[in-house]
Amino acid sequence: MADIYLREGSTIYQARLHVGGNTIRKSTGLKSRDAAQQEADRVERELNAALLRSNDLLLIDATDKLFKHPRPKPYSEATKRHYTTSLTNVVQVLGNIAIRLLDEEQVKTYIKSKMQTGKRVQLRRDLAFLSTLMAHAIDWDCGVTANPLKLIDKRKIGDANKRTTYVRRGNQYEKLLAACKVYEEKLFVILGVWTGMRHQEILQLRWDEIDMKRKRIQLGGERTKNSCPREIPLPKAPLDTLSDTLEAHRVGYVFKGKKENQPLFSFQKRWNKIIKRAEMPNLHIHDLRHTFASWLIQAGTPEKTAQDLMGHKTSSMTQRYSHLNMKALRRAVEQMEADTL
Repeated sequence: MADIYLREGSTIYQARLHVGGNTIRKSTGLKSRDAAQQEADRVERELNAALLRSNDLLLIDATDKLFKHPRPKPYSEATKRHYTTSLTNVVQVLGNIAIRLLDEEQVKTYIKSKMQTGKRVQLRRDLAFLSTLMAHAIDWDCGVTANPLKLIDKRKIGDANKRTTYVRRGNQYEKLLAACKVYEEKLFVILGVWTGMRHQEILQLRWDEIDMKRKRIQLGGERTKNSCPREIPLPKAPLDTLSDTLEAHRVGYVFKGKKENQPLFSFQKRWNKIIKRAEMPNLHIHDLRHTFASWLIQAGTPEKTAQDLMGHKTSSMTQRYSHLNMKALRRAVEQMEADTL
């Protein structure tokens, strides 16, 4: 969609047209905002259409094709919503361009535009979406021969929001539990912290996946993000909390939704209330999983073991917590020094 604006002292609307990944400024010649918007959108569509080839795929059409593309595990509704949000963000800046025109320079243009908003977490999500889209587009015979996102160093983007990324042991953890007013809230937090399960893995947890006697949870490949089965040990805290559920109620989903035989769709609204009560406004649901990983590394758990427990397919995801292990090692050396000298 084209952007329209008024110059200082003028009553005629100007337009910024997104054409082929470039921006063209043009006067609409109109004083009515609605009429100017319609005219600018019409001109933008015509100019983009003139650039199209017979095999071109526009961003919106390419995303639709991505959702329909056969894969071992279909995209979840949550992933589709996230990707659709990212698509909207990209189209607002670059326009609904043919994806073959999305090169390194266009990606940098998008990054520069979004960095000014300060929403760097969303920007990283948008880039992840584009990378997935372009990786598939290489095989679609639409003029894409390489993934330009591979040329972008996303580490430089960082996270503009300094926030707590995991729950500290002791008072902070107890404060979070105290903010849980009902059993389901407490169970969700404890499962997240002590098993490292993802948000949707917890919500879709079934009682037949829990082995109370052997103290473990078994998730099939269809239940995990990377489609690999995972066995998760159950420590005392989640085991005791799960035991509080009457045996007669241990059927179907652990977190039951409003509809019969359906799991709870989302925990976000409840989570927002919990972190408000706990006075931890910047704590995200996924940070419960970060907490599990952080506590593992701080306890000196070998990296390969932590990787298996987290369900990471590669070690690169687990290595992000290596700095925490260094802190534990440093404390051990300092203690040795104190005991020796």
